[in-house]
This record gives sequence, C-alpha cells and structure tokens, in this order.
Amino acid sequence: FDWSTIHSESLARREELRRQKWTIKRRELELIAAKNQLLPRLDLVGRYRWLGAGDDLIDVPRNGIPPFLDGSTAWESLTSGDFQEWEVGVQLNMPIGFRRGMAAVRHHQLLLARERAVMDDMELEVSHQLGDAVRDVDLNYGVAQTNFNRRAASEDEVEAVSAIFDVGRATLDLLLDAQRRRAEAETAY
Repeated sequence: FDWSTIHSESLARREELRRQKWTIKRRELELIAAKNQLLPRLDLVGRYRWLGAGDDLIDVPRNGIPPFLDGSTAWESLTSGDFQEWEVGVQLNMPIGFRRGMAAVRHHQLLLARERAVMDDMELEVSHQLGDAVRDVDLNYGVAQTNFNRRAASEDEVEAVSAIFDVGRATLDLLLDAQRRRAEAETAY
C-alpha cells in the first residue's frame, strides 16, 4: 500500500471526520456572527398606516360625541381614509463598552479552538488505526506463508513416513503422529 494515498483517502472518507469538519465550519460561522455583533447597527425605518377610531367597530348609535358629532364607527373612519399617519426615521444601535460582544467573540473563539483540537485528535487516531491495519495485513500475510510452508512440509513428512511404513521400517504410531501434525498444519493454515 502507498501510505500517503491510503492515509489521505482515510482522512477524507471517515464519517466522523467529515462530521467534525462540518462542526468546525459551523463554529467558524458562529464566530463571524459574534464579530458582526460588535459592529454598530444603522437601520432606516418607516411606517405608514390608516387609523380607524370610533366608539364601536361597525354599528354605533349617532349620539353627537366629538370628534365624531354624528357618531362614527371605526370601520367608517378606517375606510374613509381621513386618518392616516406615516413615519420615517433612522435608528443607530451601538453598545457601549463592548463587554457582552467581546465575551461572545472570545467564547466562540474558544469553541472553535476546541473543535479544531478534537479534529486533530481524531485525525491522529485514524492514522494510528490505519497503521495498525497495515501492520496487521503484513503480519497476517507472513503468518499465512509460514503456515502454508508448515502444511507443505507436513504433507511431505506424511508421504515419507507412509512410504517407510509400507516397507515395514516404521511403526504405526510414527505414521499417526505425522498425520496428526499434518492435520494441525492444515487447521492452522
């Protein structure tokens, strides 16, 4: 395996690392929003509305009370358009001392630093896990080769002891012992 390729691919594909990157991005945007709260705020405001004033909403007896001497309903004065108002202005909001704003900025800076430290730890852990996996693959391949060689050697031993047994120069226990070692080697392989 090419270490740099598999290392970069493991850092890019691990779900927990991607989730942590999005958490870091969220913390960065929160820090930007906290810094924006330190800026003064200048707003242009405006309002236009029709007013409806009267003794009752719709139905009223005409009793001659000023300013509606003949009596009036709120609906009549609203739909007549005689009572309208408008307002235009500028609002400037600027905190004095910036204590709350600076505390929020510092808080978000610390949260961002913590998330980046968590990300570094997670990347280090992934690197260690990847190194362990590569080491285990190499180790298991070496063990498999050793067990294959052991199996081949035990097969040769069984053939040799079987040939000697057939001519009568070996006892049955030697043949069975060789077959037992061959079975163990096959199981290990």
